[in-house]
Amino acid sequence: MASIFPTASMRYAAAAGDPSQLLSPPFDVIGTEAAEHLRNLSPFNAVRLVLPEGDGPERYVLAASRMSEWLASGVLALSDRDQAYSYSQEFSHEGRTVVRHAVLAAVELAGLESGEVLPHERTHRGPKEDRLALMKACHAQLSPIFFVARDSARELPELLARAGSAAPILEATTEDGITHIVRVIPVEHQKRILDVVADDDLLIADGHHRYETALELSRQLTDRPGARRVLAAIVSEHDDGLIVQATHRRLGGLPADWLSQLEDSFEIEPGPEGPRALAREVRIREGTAIGVLASPGPDTGPPAGSPAFILQPRPGSAERAELTPNEAALACVLLDRLILRRFTGRDADAAAAAGLLSYHQDPGVACACPQHDAGGFLLPPISMQSLWAVVREGGRLPPKSTYFAPKMPSGLLFRPI
Repeated sequence: MASIFPTASMRYAAAAGDPSQLLSPPFDVIGTEAAEHLRNLSPFNAVRLVLPEGDGPERYVLAASRMSEWLASGVLALSDRDQAYSYSQEFSHEGRTVVRHAVLAAVELAGLESGEVLPHERTHRGPKEDRLALMKACHAQLSPIFFVARDSARELPELLARAGSAAPILEATTEDGITHIVRVIPVEHQKRILDVVADDDLLIADGHHRYETALELSRQLTDRPGARRVLAAIVSEHDDGLIVQATHRRLGGLPADWLSQLEDSFEIEPGPEGPRALAREVRIREGTAIGVLASPGPDTGPPAGSPAFILQPRPGSAERAELTPNEAALACVLLDRLILRRFTGRDADAAAAAGLLSYHQDPGVACACPQHDAGGFLLPPISMQSLWAVVREGGRLPPKSTYFAPKMPSGLLFRPI
């Protein structure tokens, strides 16, 4: 069981301007052009803290000085007491309007081996070093970590709805069409809601790098009690708005005959032409299906004309790789162990650092491989049932195996440590 508490917070005040111009995605999904666009929306957009401009250590000094200036000028206001908050995101998904409900609070940091907080992905070293330097400079947590509560009794959505009559302290509609509403949970409801959240397993859905960074910072700042907890947005597993999407891969450094070499581990059959059709087919099949769009090379036409295939593991191939039955049921693990490591000799962290592996939400971008030695690999989304099955036996999936959509934005609250 995790320990969860109301939290101190800094939040945007009226002087910051239109809240719809202030929120930003978390740092790891913001490209260079998107970062510049967000900075142009407002001089106080959260991207100016979570992804400060420049290179080297001066970036972190810049973010810290901005936070101090915003507090001094009244752009940010410090809460007068610890609170728990309700947060809702209203968005469109597959032609319908969906609302996702979360609790914003502080989770007591626990080692990942303790079983109180369950990770499901391995991490990359570089982002953790970056986030640690930023957090140390600002003495604050700038984005909530996204957790999923098991909520076995299915109580949390109803409890949040019942406690949601207070006036919003933040209401914004961002450019992606998502409406965000944050309310203080009335004191008389806080204990019950936090008890329900803490009553069962707590899974890290998104923010593994930031959680591990917060753990490291708590070890370094033993004299700061606030560093022992982390800002969290917690959603019930049974919330209608809990949506898991796939993250696709582009893999380079492949030998010329890489596809034929896979015949000993996979059954290979033709797939529908084009990345979007191939992604749809993989999603329908679920589980272990991997879509492959192999590059025809730079002189033979666009990726849409590339040969498309679907891979399914042959009997015994997962066992030879020493995968558990739950791991063997997931395409992302099969890709990592039977393809990436075989052809690159590296794990995902090393392959990404070497520029051989990249991650993409858009199947068309993943399959845009002009190099003759690269391929696009399309994966199905992972069900929550499969995810729990792996993490409860202590398993960790490769980085970027899941994409919980939409992301939890930065700027809802900042948590001082």
